[in-house]
Amino acid sequence: EHDKLSRQIQSEYNSRTAQKIGELSTTTKALSDWETATKSIAELQHLLKDPSNDAELRSLATEEIEQTSFQIPSLLTALQSSLIPPDPFAALPCLLEIRPGAGGSEAGIFVGDLLRMYQAFCKRHSLPASLVKLDASPASKSTRSSHLDEIQEAILEIPQPGAYGVLKCEAGVHRVQRVPATETQGRTHTSAASVLVLPSFPDQGNDEGEKAFDDPTSDYHIPASDVRTDVMRARGAGGQHVNTTDSAIRLTHIPTSTVVAIQDARSQHKNRQKAWQVLRAKVALMRREAREEEKAKLRVSVVGVARMGRGDKVRTYNWGQQRVTDHRSGRTVNSLDDVLEGGATLDEVMESVRGWQRERDVEALIADEEAAAKRGKDGR
Repeated sequence: EHDKLSRQIQSEYNSRTAQKIGELSTTTKALSDWETATKSIAELQHLLKDPSNDAELRSLATEEIEQTSFQIPSLLTALQSSLIPPDPFAALPCLLEIRPGAGGSEAGIFVGDLLRMYQAFCKRHSLPASLVKLDASPASKSTRSSHLDEIQEAILEIPQPGAYGVLKCEAGVHRVQRVPATETQGRTHTSAASVLVLPSFPDQGNDEGEKAFDDPTSDYHIPASDVRTDVMRARGAGGQHVNTTDSAIRLTHIPTSTVVAIQDARSQHKNRQKAWQVLRAKVALMRREAREEEKAKLRVSVVGVARMGRGDKVRTYNWGQQRVTDHRSGRTVNSLDDVLEGGATLDEVMESVRGWQRERDVEALIADEEAAAKRGKDGR
């Protein structure tokens, strides 16, 4: 198709054709590189089987096979990536929301561990990160470590373009197995926390964001009539403005019953701005997931390809064994401390998930083609 379009544009220029050529050129190059490498290995192996070749030539062929074989996995990864349609949100900043799941006080403490892990990861990768919301309370009286807080909700903003593409692999339920700080008899408990990664436009002052907010076809467009706004007194610790000014904002998206409450800033205006940012991000992700769910149902009905949702258990952190296991890629590492410090081992685990996701995306791509072919056959 790439060659056909290239010949076509030589006789008559068309912007859509040029764009399509650009999209296909990456795949064409990746395929060419992979075919060249595999053909080279086949030729070198044939050379090795020829007894008439001298020892020096055979040695050089063996060395070349080793070098080329080493390149095959990265060439295959590049080819897979070029086949997958780009994520429309990948280049955006993101909001990372962490909430406790099953496990009571220990789940709230685990939220703090995950929050610090992602903050350290962002710092190591020079990604700016700031807390949009932190709803925390002192741990219960049964907690042996009184300095620990139980966090009910934490929202971390990473305004760097491309942050969503980096961190979207972290969405899902994270499980911890350890002796909790709230345990007095030394028994191991299992608790959980959910991580939600939301694509985000920085704010209304962004030109691209304003266009998306005003465009009815955009996932970020929310009519003001669909949102109920409640202004409240801020609560909890925080200084003189708490319980004295109506600075807290709660937004409710009526069609989906999605609620966002922000009170961390002293200014009502800033809280309102952040609340709208979080609400738009949540609704945009819900709309995209709804479309993907429809596609997933079709894939399952045609060829049995399913997808993991954000409610699935994705990773387990085992304190006793110093082990971290990602249940999507199957990757297990025995460097729990380095993972929790946002170190290189966390990079390793995240990259394994991206590889797993690429494979699932290729399967989904094939499933979509088979589904389209089936619909075409049924329509005849």
